[in-house]
Amino acid sequence: MFLTFLSLQWKSFFRGESVGANVMAKIFKWFWILYFAFLTPILGLITYKVIKEDFQVDDPFLFLNKNLIYVFGYWIVMRYFIQPIPVVSIKPLLLTPISKTKIVRQTLGKSIFSFFNLIAFFYLIPLTFELVDNGYLINNLIGWNLTIIAIVYITNYLNFLLNNNDKLLYGIGLMLAIIKLLEYFSIFDFTVYSEALFYSFYVNPLFAIVPWLFLIWLYFYVFKFFKNGLYIDSGLKKKTTEAKIDDFSWLDRFGKTAIFLKNDLRLIKRSKRARSTVIAGIFFLFYGFIFYFQEDIWGSWMTFFGYLFASGGFLFMFGSFVPSWDSQYYSFMMCQNIEYIEYIKSKWSLVVIGTVISTFLACFIYSFLGVEAVYAVFAGGLYNIGVNGYLTLWAGAFTKTPVDLDSSKMAFGGKKAFNMKTLLISLPQMVLPIALFSLGSYYYSYLAGCLIVGFTGILGILLKKQVFNLIIKAYKSEKYSTLKAYKQT
Repeated sequence: MFLTFLSLQWKSFFRGESVGANVMAKIFKWFWILYFAFLTPILGLITYKVIKEDFQVDDPFLFLNKNLIYVFGYWIVMRYFIQPIPVVSIKPLLLTPISKTKIVRQTLGKSIFSFFNLIAFFYLIPLTFELVDNGYLINNLIGWNLTIIAIVYITNYLNFLLNNNDKLLYGIGLMLAIIKLLEYFSIFDFTVYSEALFYSFYVNPLFAIVPWLFLIWLYFYVFKFFKNGLYIDSGLKKKTTEAKIDDFSWLDRFGKTAIFLKNDLRLIKRSKRARSTVIAGIFFLFYGFIFYFQEDIWGSWMTFFGYLFASGGFLFMFGSFVPSWDSQYYSFMMCQNIEYIEYIKSKWSLVVIGTVISTFLACFIYSFLGVEAVYAVFAGGLYNIGVNGYLTLWAGAFTKTPVDLDSSKMAFGGKKAFNMKTLLISLPQMVLPIALFSLGSYYYSYLAGCLIVGFTGILGILLKKQVFNLIIKAYKSEKYSTLKAYKQT
């Protein structure tokens, strides 16, 4: 049965119109998988030494257990936004002799070998050897490792439930924020209990049975949850709700472009997948902090990369799905008297508005880190508007990946627009601005690097008309292959 599902996925991958984009995404995906597979064991080896010397902690193992409450909390949130849920074409399978039990079991089983799970082994194995070298007992560490692995897989299956219940995710995020604030203001420190809890699995390895029993229960709960939704007449039926008219008459001042702007705003307001792009953009506002606190390790160019991404979260998340957002009625649009210039202009205007808002918010957030951070964010915002905005829309002409806006109501359907494919395709757009910044900062100064990137963005804005002509030419040449791709199911 496993080979049957594998064969179906293989045929689906190569028969689609977007096979080129799929292959490129796979190449980038495996590049980063191999990169992190190489980097993670190194982190496992140096964890003990870094905590002991840099943080000046007497017992790094206790310190590690103390902070595991945050590690797993953030891991749950990160899984939601980054780890893709295995999506299955349910309707064709339900018309075959394959039982619903096998369909669900295969889908849940695929996630066992997700890199988000296997990366725990890459980290824990070298860390365990380092702990043994420092006097910790191997038998006790085995029990502790089994506990960590069980919790990693608990977050894996919990992600399936979060994918269908955003309120649960927001509750976890709010709980993490409250815990951190209470600790910051010295009101209550939950990490004391985290240390005692996780360290108990080292002291008494048999306690590892408890999280594994919970993992088994959670697996069967998720299994039952999705099996009950695998019915064409109910679980997969499109839900009908009362139609509501949104008044965006204030956009009429933009002429013909207003028609498409109104449609996009309605899309963001009504579609769960589209709304997640806005949420992802908010999270990316804080992306620069990841590299700021590790600038000694990564260098200033990676810090600039973080600032650049902070202002372009909405651009990459929403823009990467143009024109796929309109895939369900794209053929109808092409039958109308619609000028491509107005369509492209509306999409570009929307991502520009999102980028401008993100840039100003990011400038305020990073102003607490110094004026250099503000320069970098502002330069990155200009570059995202003047260069990456065009590149993202141009790439959309060749992506040809349809977006089923109704799949969020279906079992194992795509619920979020943010996924690894979107992120990986956008990474090449970062090479040029980072190269420009590195040259300027290396030969002159940090400010010079920001100025070069910023002026490149301004130049792109001034060449808007010429660039639009090239984008429109690409959309026209790919028009019929795009229509064919969007008709596929």
